Amino acid sequence: MKLAALFTVALAAACTTHIAPYQPKRRSFDAGDYATADVAGRGSLYAGGGGLFEDDVARRVGDILVIRIDERDAARRAGTTKLDRKDTASYGMPAAIGLLAALQRKYPDLDPGQLFASESEVSFAGAGATERKGQLTATLPVRVRRQLGNGDLFVEGTKVVMIGNEEQHIYVSGIVRRRDIAEDNTVLSSRVADAEIEYTGRGDVSDQQRRGWGSRLLARVWPF
Repeated sequence: MKLAALFTVALAAACTTHIAPYQPKRRSFDAGDYATADVAGRGSLYAGGGGLFEDDVARRVGDILVIRIDERDAARRAGTTKLDRKDTASYGMPAAIGLLAALQRKYPDLDPGQLFASESEVSFAGAGATERKGQLTATLPVRVRRQLGNGDLFVEGTKVVMIGNEEQHIYVSGIVRRRDIAEDNTVLSSRVADAEIEYTGRGDVSDQQRRGWGSRLLARVWPF
């Protein structure tokens, strides 16, 4: 009986493939707006009135355009300040005052011209420097969300990459001119007007890099 029970437990363990029941992910996708696809006219091999030498690049709402993100940010600022100030004032006592003769008899080294004197000197020197550098390189396919009146395209797209317990988000939006789109349907991020580029993350690594809420609250209210 014991041998049969052990065999049953081993067989059940061998059949287990997941720590918990696995639930396959199903994504609910909202396609949004798309322009009507061009259809080849009667007697033509090409759609949309194009020809053999027309570039197959994004030009309508819903088309996909690839943004090559290559952002480099470098800034440096230095400043030096130096202030100097020196004041000297002397006040003497007229010899007509009888008190001066009495003071000189008691204090032979007394100088009547320097009887009242004041001197002040202030100096300040300061220097500071700030330096910041950043770089982001990525490739992100986006969609044409809107075609503007002058023919420019408003594009927008996002990418979510999850590795282990760390999730990365890349978001890009802006306005692209058709003339800036290369033959391979790509455009540099430096050619995107009114661009918004965001690269954020969340997960175990991001949590370790973020200060705790108590430390942030103390830094906000600490007066010294």
